[in-house]
Amino acid sequence: MATSIVIGAQLQKARNLLGLTPEEVAREIKVSGKYIIDDWENGRSQPNLHQIESLAQLYGREIDYFLKDTPNPPAKIKFRGKPGQSLRDLSKDARIALAKFEESCRAAVEFEGLLHKKREVRLPSLGVAVDPKNGARQLRDRFNLEDKPIANLRALLEESGVRVFVMPIEHDDLSGFSFWHDEYGPCILVNAKDVPGRRNFTLAHELAHLAYKHGSSACYIPSEIGPAQERIEHKANQFAVELLLPRKGVVLDFQRRGLPKEPSEKQLRQMASKWGTSIQALGYRLEELGLIKTGLTRRIVETRPAFLRRPKIPTWERRLGKSFVTTSIEAYRRNLISVGRLAHALQIPVRKAIEVVEGVGE
Repeated sequence: MATSIVIGAQLQKARNLLGLTPEEVAREIKVSGKYIIDDWENGRSQPNLHQIESLAQLYGREIDYFLKDTPNPPAKIKFRGKPGQSLRDLSKDARIALAKFEESCRAAVEFEGLLHKKREVRLPSLGVAVDPKNGARQLRDRFNLEDKPIANLRALLEESGVRVFVMPIEHDDLSGFSFWHDEYGPCILVNAKDVPGRRNFTLAHELAHLAYKHGSSACYIPSEIGPAQERIEHKANQFAVELLLPRKGVVLDFQRRGLPKEPSEKQLRQMASKWGTSIQALGYRLEELGLIKTGLTRRIVETRPAFLRRPKIPTWERRLGKSFVTTSIEAYRRNLISVGRLAHALQIPVRKAIEVVEGVGE
């Protein structure tokens, strides 16, 4: 097979999401001249199979993405975070991670369609005038959380119709990414490179962007929580703090533990583990509430970084989530997708995918 029929518009969509120019693509896949890329995207000529494979790798896509019409990727992505940076300033690896995230959302919709499953979205929307503290309280009331720790925020959101994926983003470029798509619904990407507590905060932060309909948001969230340069980011941070660390519940827990004004790193870590946050997030919250001395958190985290223990399950499964993995395997078991398609969706080798399928239910 020397050539394959590709849809030029699909090539263009994939390139545009990464913010690459035709010249950059030509250099990356080692073809002479940007006009070749222009010809492919305009349908005047076709790439050969080797070139298609190179494009798929560069764009973070599966080959079938170029062979059929797919939903448009999230539009008008706003980079929120590091001052002076734009989406184009992200590393190539970070931009490819965004594309792979969108591919996973696309695969999830495709498999659900094959299985005739309908995903119901039960995520409430918040008006722009709603204060983030009140907004977080509304969601806590909606989910009957009272003032207790959220046992598993990701599972709670997935049950509410939000697609959540955890993928590695190199170079500390991004903490998270979220968008509300006409076909995919609400979707959140969290950086797997961050520690668990920070990932949970990112998840709550991106939830704020979805609830407030802030549009497609790619965010870098500093470890030290404080007034952000952008008002929307500050609002999302406030929402995340109130959602994960409600005032009444945190104060009561602090008092029950009998903690002093200068608790130890171990004491803070134990409390942070209960609330599913990093020591930084908890410490700054306790400082804000006047429960511990101002500046203590920074001194502690500078000498020893925080960590949270999590159940030991395969990394790929934890990142993709139980719902997506189960749906993908079911589609394969019903002969609706190939083992190769399953392996691509699960981001593991074909042999490993076969082992996973054979091991399910044992």
